[in-house]
Amino acid sequence: MSETVRIGFVGVGGRGGYLLKQMATLPGVEVVAVADTVPDNLAAAKKAVVAAGHAEPKEYTKWSELLERDDIHGVVSALPIDLHLENYLATIAAGKDLYAEKPMCLTVKQCDELVAATEASDRIVQIGFQRRADPRFIEPMEAIWAGELGDLVEGRIAWSNSWGPLKGWFGQKERSGDWMVEQAVHNWDVMNWANQCLPKQAVGFGRGGLYKDQQPERTVTDYYSALVEYENGVIVNILHSWVAPGQPGAYTTAFNDEYTRLFGTVGAIDFNSGTFSYRKETGKPDRPAYSVTGEISNSKLALEDFVNSVQTRKPPRSGVKEGRDSVLACVLVKEAVYRGGVVTLEEIQ
Repeated sequence: MSETVRIGFVGVGGRGGYLLKQMATLPGVEVVAVADTVPDNLAAAKKAVVAAGHAEPKEYTKWSELLERDDIHGVVSALPIDLHLENYLATIAAGKDLYAEKPMCLTVKQCDELVAATEASDRIVQIGFQRRADPRFIEPMEAIWAGELGDLVEGRIAWSNSWGPLKGWFGQKERSGDWMVEQAVHNWDVMNWANQCLPKQAVGFGRGGLYKDQQPERTVTDYYSALVEYENGVIVNILHSWVAPGQPGAYTTAFNDEYTRLFGTVGAIDFNSGTFSYRKETGKPDRPAYSVTGEISNSKLALEDFVNSVQTRKPPRSGVKEGRDSVLACVLVKEAVYRGGVVTLEEIQ
């Protein structure tokens, strides 16, 4: 494709608005349409596009009207998760390429439906795992597969959130899939990627109801912990909590923590800091896990990848298979926590 790539945005609130600002700075791209039900979101989106030096995009309150336009090549969609399947299927049916925010869908069945629709089409569908486009993750993965950590043994994931609890649709598991899906999906995508296989069983426990006074309709789990066994024998421990203390909006407190780590017989990696560490008997000092330096926006890199796929028809780095596999891991953990016991992969597929 030699012409300018014309993009429409569906959902331009928090995440969608951020992606729009990144997309509007890419060469060879024009954001021509935005859809949202919130007037302030539409106004902010149009302002951002104009500030980037483009013509004011057409606004819509119904995304179906945006999809009717035949001059749009690709759609970036960032809606609440319960709206993903309907919007994603409609976008593919309308003949548009799609950058689909994570998690791909709420359930494994929905994911299977979207995989089938994608494979039956000639459309590019990229799932919004920006880490898949980030050299700070790509380089370490290649080193891990080459044996940098030795035989893989253990993974550790933590979300100790002091900046919540998040409310609105995030606090309703029927809409968000609960935190095991909405928030932890990035971590499970990294673990699937690093281990090059799927989990086979999980056991977990958790509790909710801690913030009913703040959100009476709240149905999500406010704290849980789980163990997940992968097909290659790696055991991953996840702790996920909204009970950490901290001031409103505070991301840097003693109790706020988020990490994804992987351990082997020789060393370990902290993906968040980008550090390889080694057992003392190796005599090797800690080192950076990647060679790139400077500021990197992996969201921008992921959008660049999407535009490149639209132009070249090259498959995206994170497609519907990766999207389905990450949700599969999330749902496995969720079912284990809900049941308070062991759940196998076969039970949820």
